[in-house]
Amino acid sequence: MSKEKRNAIFAWMFFGLITATVIGAVIYDIRANSYIYQYSPFDYIAPLVPLAFAFVGALIISKQPRNSIGLLMMLPGLSFFILVDAILRPYVSGPPESPTPIFLLILWFSNWNWLLLVFPLMFVMVLFPTGRPLSPRWGWLIYFGLLLGGVILLLSISSETLTIGSGASWDLENPVGIFPNDLIDTYILPPFVLSLPIWVILCVASLLVRFRYAQDIERQQIKWLIYAASIFAVSYVPTFIQSDFSDANNIWNIFWMFGMFAIPAGIAIAILRYRLYDIDIIIRRTLQYTILTGMLVTVYFGIVLLLQGLVENLTGEQSPIVIVISTLAIAALFNPLRTRIQDFIDRRFFRKKYDAEQTLSHFAEVARDEVDMEKLTATLLGVVEESIQPESVSVWLQGPEWRT
Repeated sequence: MSKEKRNAIFAWMFFGLITATVIGAVIYDIRANSYIYQYSPFDYIAPLVPLAFAFVGALIISKQPRNSIGLLMMLPGLSFFILVDAILRPYVSGPPESPTPIFLLILWFSNWNWLLLVFPLMFVMVLFPTGRPLSPRWGWLIYFGLLLGGVILLLSISSETLTIGSGASWDLENPVGIFPNDLIDTYILPPFVLSLPIWVILCVASLLVRFRYAQDIERQQIKWLIYAASIFAVSYVPTFIQSDFSDANNIWNIFWMFGMFAIPAGIAIAILRYRLYDIDIIIRRTLQYTILTGMLVTVYFGIVLLLQGLVENLTGEQSPIVIVISTLAIAALFNPLRTRIQDFIDRRFFRKKYDAEQTLSHFAEVARDEVDMEKLTATLLGVVEESIQPESVSVWLQGPEWRT
């Protein structure tokens, strides 16, 4: 059996392990905590996240075993955060009276398992899509990330207390803790906390630099990752601003969890890239309908509030006619507004495509009215040179002797 086939088998075995762990965690959560009656949409979505990462990782390893992106995608699944959350959920209000070694081990793991999600994703930014850094001078980001993660892991292991997080107000003495919390918080942790966002920015910058110098397929692959990361960022920022990760019913937490799926989906499409979809079309449509929806919602509520205010001042009561008028106004604005937004997006972000379309449109108008063959031929040559920019161009005209 070849090494590649063995790697693929191990990858699918890991995926099976993660799947079994997720199923076991959900069953344990339901039976031990009677949590099924309190499930929110967030709780239904969360177990699928590690499965999505692990599935894409196993798929990449089985198709492209030499690409390290596959291994990195397996690591978020190995964080087992679903199982850890299910086991620690009953102890948010207080620790058990007699913590067992298993409980302490799980509590210790919960203090650093987030590294298995954040750091692999940053490594993907540096290595995507080939599995290698853009150049040796960018490779230091990988080594620095390993150092940074190693220090955070060491501090999590050896701090004098362990905490459950998630808003809990208690902690437990760490049996293997050797560093006082004051020493960690005052002298050791601050420089690494400051280094972490700088390192993240540099990892993202390495992807953007690679995109700038990429050609053809690789550029399309990077566009898919940037698009997926943008969806995740847009869904994550409101949750980060609110800093309310513990509220599973928070609508922004649910959007954030859905945004997590965009990353493995984008990476899978880009790496496996069979008939790679035209990401430019998807980006254009996303921008178009996001802006259009935002503007129409704003206009709709603006009209409703304005007209309802006027009607109430005149009649002293609200009128359903206002809703009808607002709906008709939105229907009338939809197509003109969509066209204007699309023209703006094409001019601002897709200038070459926009210029080519304008050139072809101009040629169609000329061809409709022009009867002079020499002028029409010259115009056609100009259109081809401007829109396609070939090294050379010529026009072959059928002579009268071929006519029947």
